[in-house]
Amino acid sequence: MSSKLMLVLFVTAVLITSIVAASIPAASALTARNTFNDNHCTSHFTCGQKICGDHMCGPGEYAQYVKALSQAQMTGKNAPSAPTTPSATMPPTTTMPSTSQASGVSDICKTVKDILTNEATPPTTIAKLLAALGCK
Repeated sequence: MSSKLMLVLFVTAVLITSIVAASIPAASALTARNTFNDNHCTSHFTCGQKICGDHMCGPGEYAQYVKALSQAQMTGKNAPSAPTTPSATMPPTTTMPSTSQASGVSDICKTVKDILTNEATPPTTIAKLLAALGCK
């Protein structure tokens, strides 16, 4: 009797498993697409949604946002406060002495240190560079 009960339980389990497996749709890469909107939304092609920074634009806000963004990007190019010609006073350039002019490694190290100090390089960076060059 227990063997018949086990057989009935096994057949019932197989039937339930088959019904569940048949009712779940199979995953397929060949599933037909319903929408073909592959447009990429950019600032030029907005796809109907206008975004102003981190939020959806309100009525009339998008035009102001674009104008402010354009002005911010153009600052320094055509802004009235930007100089149109370069400044006449250029900082003096320091040339490294050649090995025939230098009296030794200490002169080169001093020159490198002076240049880096004049360029407002942080002292920790200067120390690392001088150590890499073998300067004391």
